Amino acid sequence: MQEHVELARADFPLVFKDILDKEHFESRMFFSDPISRYTFFRGYHFNVTFLRLFLAPIFEVHEIRQAGPHELVLKWSWTMNFWWLRFTPFKLVWDPRLTFTGVTILGYHPQTGKWNKQVDAWDSIQDNDFFSFEGAAFVVKQMFQVSKPPNRFTPEFCIMKKLKDWEIRSYKPFVAAQVAGRSEEAAEALLRAYTGGANERRQRLDLTTPLWRNSQGATLLALPGIQDVGSAPAPSDRAVTLQAVPERWYAAWVFTGHPSPADIVGRMESVRVRTRAEGTKPVEGAPWLFARYNDRNWPWGPFRRNEALVQVDPATFDLWRGVDWDFVKRIVKRPV
Repeated sequence: MQEHVELARADFPLVFKDILDKEHFESRMFFSDPISRYTFFRGYHFNVTFLRLFLAPIFEVHEIRQAGPHELVLKWSWTMNFWWLRFTPFKLVWDPRLTFTGVTILGYHPQTGKWNKQVDAWDSIQDNDFFSFEGAAFVVKQMFQVSKPPNRFTPEFCIMKKLKDWEIRSYKPFVAAQVAGRSEEAAEALLRAYTGGANERRQRLDLTTPLWRNSQGATLLALPGIQDVGSAPAPSDRAVTLQAVPERWYAAWVFTGHPSPADIVGRMESVRVRTRAEGTKPVEGAPWLFARYNDRNWPWGPFRRNEALVQVDPATFDLWRGVDWDFVKRIVKRPV
């Protein structure tokens, strides 16, 4: 079993790369997720190849556990994007990103040791059996999101759990320029001046996204490609300060439009309610963040992307919480 755990760690991060070792799979293989099903490895491999070529998936395995005598269960995150849209006129209004988190029940043949069963279940839906109309609706909803952030650097994060209309993220450390005690408009002007060359080196920095505004009245903008404060050019204006932002976890809700201050506060409270119901605790006293991805006046309405982020305590997050173990047991017992 331990050999297969190590094999799964080695194989499955490579599923969507063109180096998957086909010799590790039985020709007769059962694969199922909420919207597709195959009973032979050729069908499974066709599905994987199609996704790799057209949606450029990023697949990350977080943890692996034993689920049965010849079965494992993997916890993962999975993000896809329509990369080829960048070469079409549609890129101006449509650039969807599909995100899933969930579990894979992975089985192997006891005599050959080769994989012969893979069944995926998503955190975002209740009905994970094929064919799931709930699953299809979730995919369509993500595909037709028209809110589009600019093509700029944004701080790196991993979505640890994707639920129906919100998610839990782990952000990697980054450096930000900050302005406190000013209106958002005035702060944005100072930050744009800093990145435009108003610094000791007269160095122009690429604009990033989003522009963050926290509940304490500070406005922040991440600096691209800068790993520590000492590497960033010092601001010419004392109103602009530099801040090292450590790794943090946030519960996030993506929405569109031009929200009012009252609407933003209401969404933050909704995120807190969802987070507590899921079992992860918000960090008491930590400022919330409103993220605006687009310029102030363009685009309009549903084409704008905003986020409400509430900092959460990663020590209270359980990667396996909410997994339908009855579904896992049923798949373990299912013969191939």
